Amino acid sequence: MSTGKIDSLYKEYTEARFLDVNKEQFVYIAHLLPACLLVMSDGQLDSEEWMTLKRLSKILGDEFATEDLGTEEKEENLMLIYKAEIRYLLKNREMWESKFLDALKEHLQTSPSSKEFLNETLDLFAGPDADPDSQEKDTYDVLKRKLGL
Repeated sequence: MSTGKIDSLYKEYTEARFLDVNKEQFVYIAHLLPACLLVMSDGQLDSEEWMTLKRLSKILGDEFATEDLGTEEKEENLMLIYKAEIRYLLKNREMWESKFLDALKEHLQTSPSSKEFLNETLDLFAGPDADPDSQEKDTYDVLKRKLGL
């Protein structure tokens, strides 16, 4: 059985980062990269954008926490992992951007819920109601096209 790009990326990324998350938890790290690229398109991460990324990491932490992350603090543990990975990806996007986008594009072909999540996330930061600047709008359009959204 051949593995998909998301499987290969999961293996490569978790080994490089010494990250102990399951594949489903990792997929949502991958889902956050396009939002990271979008918010950094103007060269800076403002406090409102960072607060929104932190809220997303909390929502995902609540949703995808598993028992192996600890007992009572499992949601917070995963939220902290997501926040740390957002920071890492913002600083190291050149290293991971094309790998993540390629893997996500393939993954989205078979995952309607992932497609919906990414559309909603990108729209949150630069959709018609977000009043994006021209750089964010351009990045939004490029990401939508590259990901087939």
